Amino acid sequence: MATILAIKSGPQRGQQFSLDRRRAMHVGRASNCEILLADPVSSRFHAVLFFEDGDWHLRDTSSRNGTMVNGQKVDQARLIDQTLITIGGTDMQLIEQDFESSEEDSVGALTLQSDSVVVGAWRSDANDIALDGVAGELLADLYQLSLMLLRGQIAEDGEEVLDTALGLLLDRSFADSIELTCDDGSGRLKPVRTVPSGKNQPVKLSRSTVRRVIDNGESLWLQGNAPEFDSKVTQHWNDAIIVPLGVDSIEGAIAVYRSSGEFNSQTFELVRAASRLVGLGWTTTQRQSQLQHDHRHRELKAGPDNEIVGESQSMERLRGKIARVGRANGSVLIRGESGVGKELVARAVHRASQRPKRPMLTVNCAAIPSELIESQLFGHKKGAFTGADQDHIGWFEQANTGTLFLDEIGELTLEGQAKLLRILEGHPFLPVGGTQEVMVDVRVIAATNRDLAEFVREKCFREDLFYRLSVFELLVPPLRDRDGDIDRLVEHFLAQLRVVHGRTNLTLSNAAKKLLLDYSWPGNVRQLRNVIDSAVVMADGDKIEPEDIGLRDAGVDSLDTLRIDTWEKRLIEKALQKTNGSVPEASKLLGISRATTYRKISEYDIER
Repeated sequence: MATILAIKSGPQRGQQFSLDRRRAMHVGRASNCEILLADPVSSRFHAVLFFEDGDWHLRDTSSRNGTMVNGQKVDQARLIDQTLITIGGTDMQLIEQDFESSEEDSVGALTLQSDSVVVGAWRSDANDIALDGVAGELLADLYQLSLMLLRGQIAEDGEEVLDTALGLLLDRSFADSIELTCDDGSGRLKPVRTVPSGKNQPVKLSRSTVRRVIDNGESLWLQGNAPEFDSKVTQHWNDAIIVPLGVDSIEGAIAVYRSSGEFNSQTFELVRAASRLVGLGWTTTQRQSQLQHDHRHRELKAGPDNEIVGESQSMERLRGKIARVGRANGSVLIRGESGVGKELVARAVHRASQRPKRPMLTVNCAAIPSELIESQLFGHKKGAFTGADQDHIGWFEQANTGTLFLDEIGELTLEGQAKLLRILEGHPFLPVGGTQEVMVDVRVIAATNRDLAEFVREKCFREDLFYRLSVFELLVPPLRDRDGDIDRLVEHFLAQLRVVHGRTNLTLSNAAKKLLLDYSWPGNVRQLRNVIDSAVVMADGDKIEPEDIGLRDAGVDSLDTLRIDTWEKRLIEKALQKTNGSVPEASKLLGISRATTYRKISEYDIER
C-alpha cells in the first residue's frame, strides 16, 4: 500500500507527494519541509503528518491561519483515504493506492499516438520538473528568466521587461515563435504577446484546445499536422508545446512553436517551468499598469503633490525656509490654519531632505481613536488587546529610513507622546504587547492648527516633546495674507479640474472671478479648490457665473472668521500701521508688553 498527498487546487495544483510511514512529514513554506508549499497563507512550519497505530494523523503546529480537514478547522485529526486537507488556498487530498493500480499512475503522463500526432497531457506545475543530466542549464535559464521578471516588478516599463523575458525563452527553446494567450476579462481568449513581434498571426491552435489546456491544467506537446492546429492558418507548424500559465488569478496559456525540427523533453520541461514565471510576470505587468493608471487619475484629480503654487512674498520666504530645513536632520513642526496646505509643505521638506527616495507616510492623529493611536504608530502583537487578531507593523517601523508626517499632533495621547519622545531621542520602542524592542531611523514632521504652547500650559501636551518637535518651525500663511496668490490658484485649479471633469472649454466669467478674489477664504486653499471643483461641475453653460459658485457668505464684510489668532494678527498689523512700525508704541495701543508684541510679530511672521 502506497500513500500520496495530491494537491487539487492552489499554486501547486497537480503536484503529488509520496508519504513515508517511517518518519514524520512536515508541511509548510520552510525549505526543509518534506512537503514544501508555495501558498503564501501557509506558515513556515504549518503542520505535520505522521503514521501511528495503523493510520495517518495530522497535527497543526500552531500555524498562524489554521488547518482545515474536510471543511473543519482542527488542531489534530486522523486521516483516511480521500481525506481533504486545506491550508489557505491549497486543497490536498490523501490517497491510498495499492501497488497494482499505482504503477500506471506513477508515470505521470498519458500518451496517445496516431499517424500524425503525439499528444502528452500533464498537470502543469513548475515544481515537479524531471531534471536530467542537463539540469544545470535548465536551472540557469530559469534563474535568468526570474531575474528579468523580478526587474519588471520595479521597472517603470514592466511590459518591455516581459517581452525581453519571452525573447529569452524563445532563444533558449530554439523556437520560431511564442504566443501568450489570456482571457481579456470577458471570457474570450486572445493573444496578448507574440515574439518575435513581427509574427502577428492569429492563435495557431484551435480555441477549444487552448480552453482545454487552461480549464484542465494540462500541458500538451503536439507533433506533426495535429488536428488541434487551427485549419485556417496556412503556415505549417511542425511542433508545438502549449502549457497553462499556472497562476490562479488569470486564465491564460503560453504556446511555443517550431516550423521545422522537433522539441526535446528538456525544452518541454523548460517551457512548463517558465510558464508560471511568465504568468506571474504578466500578472505583475497588468497590476502595475492599473496602478499607474489609477495613480495618474488620482494625481490629476487631487492635484500634484509636489507643487506649491504661489509667488507672494510670504510664500517665497516659506520656500527658502523649506530648502534650508530640508537639508537639516532635526524634527519639524509645521503650523497653520486648517486647509493652508501643511501636508504639501511636509512633502516639500521631505523632497528637499537627504532621504527623498525613501518612503514618506502620513498619519492623521485626529482620525485615529485615542485608544488605538499607540498601536497604530508603534505596532502591536497578536492578542495584545481585544480585537488584535494579528500582528500589526506600526507606522514608525513602516517609515523606517524615511519620513513620518504626523498631522494634528496635538491629538496624540500622553502615553503616545512619551514613546514618541523616546524615539526622537534615539531610543528603541516596544510594540504594544511585544517583548522585543524595535529601533528605527525616521525623520518626524509634525503639523497642527492648534496652539501647542497653550496645550503645554494645560498639561495636555508634554513640554519636553514640544521643544523636541519644534527644532525647526514653519508657519504656513493663510490664503487671505498671500497677496496675488488667489488669482494664481484659481487659474491653477480651474485648468486642472476642467480636465478631470472633461469640460476643457469651460471659462470663468469676470463677475465670478471678482467674487472669488474678493472673498476672505476662511477655509484657505482647501476651500478654494473645493469651490472651483463644485463650480466646474455645476456650471450650466461654457462659462462659470457667480451663481455657480457656492459661497453662502460671499461679499459679507463683517466677521469672516471667529479665530482669535486671526484677529490677534490683524490687530497687531493695524497697530503697527498706526505707529509707523514702532513696536513700543504699538504695544501701548494693544495693551500688552513689548516682549509679547515681539513674540507675536515673530510667531505670525508680520512684516514691519
